[in-house]
Amino acid sequence: MKDLTINLLLKSTESKQLFRILWISVEHKEVCIFNCETQEMPKFIPYEELQKQIAEGIYSIQKSDPFIYVESEAELSENKRKSRNAIWNIMQSAITKEPEIYLKSERGKLLSHTAQESGKPLKMIHRYLKIYWQRGKTKNAFIPAFHNRGAGGRERGSGNQKRGRPRKYGESPGVNVDDKIKSIFESAIRKHYHTRNENTLQYAYDMMIKEHFTRFAPQTDGSVKAELLSSDKIPTMGQFRYWYNKKHNVAEKIRKRKGDTKFELDHRAVTGKSDYGIMGPGAKYQIDATIGDIYLVSRFNRADIIGRPVLYFVIDIFSRMVAGMYVGLEGPSWAGSMMAIANACTDKVKYCAEYGITISAEEWPCVGVPGAILGDRGEMESKSVEMIINAFNVRVENAVAYRGDMKGIIEQYFNKINNDALKHLPGHVKRDAGKQGSEDYRLKSILDIYQLTQILIRCVLYHNNQHFHKMFERTADMIADDVPPIPLQVWNWGITHCSGSLRTFPENTIKLCLMPSDTASVTAKGIRFKGIYYLCERAASEHWFETARAKGAWKVNISYDPRNMNTIYIRGANGTVDVCWLSEWQEKYHGKCLYEIEKLHDAEKNMQRGNVPKEMTLKAELSIAIDAIITEAEEMARQTAIPKSKAERTKNIRANRALEKEQNRKEETFSLGNMNNKILAPPETREDENISPTMKMILKDLEERLNGGS
Repeated sequence: MKDLTINLLLKSTESKQLFRILWISVEHKEVCIFNCETQEMPKFIPYEELQKQIAEGIYSIQKSDPFIYVESEAELSENKRKSRNAIWNIMQSAITKEPEIYLKSERGKLLSHTAQESGKPLKMIHRYLKIYWQRGKTKNAFIPAFHNRGAGGRERGSGNQKRGRPRKYGESPGVNVDDKIKSIFESAIRKHYHTRNENTLQYAYDMMIKEHFTRFAPQTDGSVKAELLSSDKIPTMGQFRYWYNKKHNVAEKIRKRKGDTKFELDHRAVTGKSDYGIMGPGAKYQIDATIGDIYLVSRFNRADIIGRPVLYFVIDIFSRMVAGMYVGLEGPSWAGSMMAIANACTDKVKYCAEYGITISAEEWPCVGVPGAILGDRGEMESKSVEMIINAFNVRVENAVAYRGDMKGIIEQYFNKINNDALKHLPGHVKRDAGKQGSEDYRLKSILDIYQLTQILIRCVLYHNNQHFHKMFERTADMIADDVPPIPLQVWNWGITHCSGSLRTFPENTIKLCLMPSDTASVTAKGIRFKGIYYLCERAASEHWFETARAKGAWKVNISYDPRNMNTIYIRGANGTVDVCWLSEWQEKYHGKCLYEIEKLHDAEKNMQRGNVPKEMTLKAELSIAIDAIITEAEEMARQTAIPKSKAERTKNIRANRALEKEQNRKEETFSLGNMNNKILAPPETREDENISPTMKMILKDLEERLNGGS
């Protein structure tokens, strides 16, 4: 037979009433039970007899206890705590005396003494005792059940007498809220409160008083005077608020005042998990972009601030691994998302090496195409997304509009990056910007996009390999295998034990399918794209540039990586790909991303435009100066003493040139002035036969000049 225990709840098969075991004798001979339904005084029954009745089905043991009032100490209000402690202090001395409190002869004495000591009526002491027994003989049995008081949600009839607590101030008792007033309440709420204007409840009440409880009396002077009805006909603000809270719940209020979209995004109940049902690593990736809270500088001129970057991250839902990333400077778009997806699908060792970071393949093993990608409608509804759907059989899912919370995992990572990483970097966006006395955080920016990418790669490596996810819900199998909630550990465990969804394709194929495409022009100077010139072996062997110089430029289809414009790729009609590299004279663009190059071009154009007014002014001044010289020459020509005919002027041009040349030589001869010291000694080898006659004459003349000046 089952051993009986104190507080065990039994249910009578016949009466369906519940009984609680209050006390068991030391020898297990007697049991004291209490009827929790009728609250009759307890009775004693032999221990074995009660066991027998349970075995025969007269009583059944109840697993749940409807009388236990569970409320944690932290949630307990101060009023409830005070009330509980006060009653406990009154009853403690009597109720702890067992088995005397269960004996009729002794119970009366104990309760009478308690009533006398506390000053409480004996009837109240009896009620406290029964509550204590009914609710499981604990101190919390005395917590007031405020929720059980009142009319239990039932509306009371209006009647003629004013319901509720009498007013403390004012002569009028007030008005009962009848069906007519309720109708007015609802009209005012609908008209003035449940609107997108987000008026206060007080405003709605004031408008209701104006529209329904005010008379407008015309005056003799033509004006209108507002007169309130008598106070015994006007409901109070408290009544208005009470009926609103009773009629309308919080969800309805928010939907009416802020709209369904805002409610679903910020206020709905969160009862599910975005990773529920994900079978293993690579089953589904989440992708999103955010504006980084930091300002960057240009790599061309570090004094130039180029604004805030756009950060793209791709996260594996199953393991929380950051599978891919991209740091760009263009707004969130398919091009940026595509670069992040390409990074998620390809080798990370090579990617990190591009930024001077050495890792092993085991540190970032996310290589391959996932089964599904969840992203925003804006980026993932692009026509270009059909490329990865058709080429790799990837299921693309779009989050509902204005429901970024459906990508909660990656949203949390964005918060982590902005708060933990970017917050401590120079140029970080300060929230007190613009306030008096605050510094301009933009002037503190010193990092360029390359350096920021280096920092974020290291943050991702730390997250993947070291971060302990406190809120990660491990499965029963993970717990059994003692898998810590660290992304890399969960990823590796999932690859081994779960159905993997990652599929492998050639890296070049992945990149070509995901890289943005465009057209470039074949010109005489090279293959021009975005103002940059490239060369390639095929173009050289087939004489493209010579043909373009002779016949004009033409277009070719290309793919490119906006993160690094060192190379572009010409796509042939038969699936061939030709690699094009920067021309030598375009070296200034080496290692730069497309955005940086476009910014440089914009800066150069702005510099050119800014120089136009100055250049035009100087051109005008030059023209004036030239005109003045021409005028002077014309005046001198008119003043020539001996005019000559045309034939005479053109006959002796060569002789005239020789005379003019001789005169110029005399005027242009270098003169070092009087030299008191010999600063140049004639070379000792001047008589050498290797010296030419002309050189000998020059040296001799130089020697005579030096000797003559000494």
